[in-house]
Amino acid sequence: MSFEVQAPGRVCLFGEHSDYLGLDVIPAAIDMYIRITAHPGDDDTISIEYLDTGQKDTFPAAQCIPYKRSRDYVRSAFNVMRRNGMSPKHGWHLEIEGNIPIAAGLSSSSALTTAAVLAVARMSEEEIGKDRLAELAFFAEVAEFKESGGRMDHYASAYGGLIHLAFDEKLKVTQIPAEPEGFVIGDSMQRKQDTVGDLRSIRETVESEYERFKRQMPEFDLKHTPVNQIEELSRNTADKARTMAITTLRNRDLTKRALGVLNGPKVDAGDLGDLINEHHKYLRDGLGRSTPKIEKLIARSLDAGALGCKINGSGGGGTMLAYAPKAQEEVAKAIQDAGGAPYIVRIGKGAAFMELDR
Repeated sequence: MSFEVQAPGRVCLFGEHSDYLGLDVIPAAIDMYIRITAHPGDDDTISIEYLDTGQKDTFPAAQCIPYKRSRDYVRSAFNVMRRNGMSPKHGWHLEIEGNIPIAAGLSSSSALTTAAVLAVARMSEEEIGKDRLAELAFFAEVAEFKESGGRMDHYASAYGGLIHLAFDEKLKVTQIPAEPEGFVIGDSMQRKQDTVGDLRSIRETVESEYERFKRQMPEFDLKHTPVNQIEELSRNTADKARTMAITTLRNRDLTKRALGVLNGPKVDAGDLGDLINEHHKYLRDGLGRSTPKIEKLIARSLDAGALGCKINGSGGGGTMLAYAPKAQEEVAKAIQDAGGAPYIVRIGKGAAFMELDR
């Protein structure tokens, strides 16, 4: 039986550059998807067509396969699933397409990997829940290639909606009932050069500073030590690495405040916009993740009526997010006039499977 799977991209409302440090995050799936359509074949070969790029791939269905390039995520999904006891019983023809901008901070690669893992599970006649789907996608995208990313993107894609991820002794996922509307994505059209390298650099720098904190303050606790104590400790240490580490603690506290707003009886749009603006300030000034083009798109969006704006993903290019509950069209036009590509989006559904008649 032919089938289709889809997995959404995501935006991180609060907690950028936090999940891989073990700090809480609040991501939201968006209604932009990677789709894989699968048709059973009559041999033992997996054949793939990437409809958006014209690329093709073919490999045996029943054995471990080598990687043709770094970050070969569909092949890695097959390999990881095979190691976990799930492998197609026969050949399949896959068609892959999507509408998530690539290398733009919207987790297109995580959506692709999540969709691929779900597709392999269905080809293997196995049912997997959201948590296992997210974990297997994380292993296929991040651990398989020894990269530095966290689990946020995969859980956001698997679950859908707006979620809170808490990284304590055991990862805890809580779906947030709030459904804020009015989001606009602005693509700067500047592709990020090295997302993986950026994440590795930030992670290594910040975690090294945490170790310095512990040497200076043995009772330092990443989850609970007040940031003002670290600021006091750092009065005579004015360097970039220390600023970055302190910024991650400010992000930690901001995420807690944002969770309170989103879990309230009614989300105040003005308060949410202010928090998004504050988050961008930390990402821009504390972590150096913005660009002149992104700043231009943000300024124009705020002038057009957005209540809050921030850069998406690892930064250094890619996209920005505008929260504009009553001004989406105006903000989209402002982004376009400023040389960006706008996308009006809603919070999306999680990864899903559907059987096809043909």
